[in-house]
Amino acid sequence: MARAKMGGSAGWHGNYVESATASFSLAPGDAGRTFILKDANVTVTLPTLSDINGGYQVTLISGDASEHVLSGGASKIYAITINTSASTRVAAASTLSLSAGEIGDIMKIISDGTNWYVQCFSGASAS
Repeated sequence: MARAKMGGSAGWHGNYVESATASFSLAPGDAGRTFILKDANVTVTLPTLSDINGGYQVTLISGDASEHVLSGGASKIYAITINTSASTRVAAASTLSLSAGEIGDIMKIISDGTNWYVQCFSGASAS
């Protein structure tokens, strides 16, 4: 798994940004981090809800046009994709896929400790 640190204390939550070029699982300690997904279709697996506190947040940014996947395992994912042509909603899914993703697509992920909530800002559709 390639997860290279890309900067000092940059990022929206004061943590550094990491580059991810292979599928990986998020850990409780990844809260607040931003990951740039690139060079391949990357599947990101969310941590088990019992391992994190409510308010856990991460941001995923597409660094290429791959079809990245967010996996919640047994946890439920609720998402809205906002793009210029239409908005789509995904309810109680175990995975979220960006079809025909583009560079700059963003997934902002947060948990209340019971479910995962995702806002996708993308030119692609999420399902």
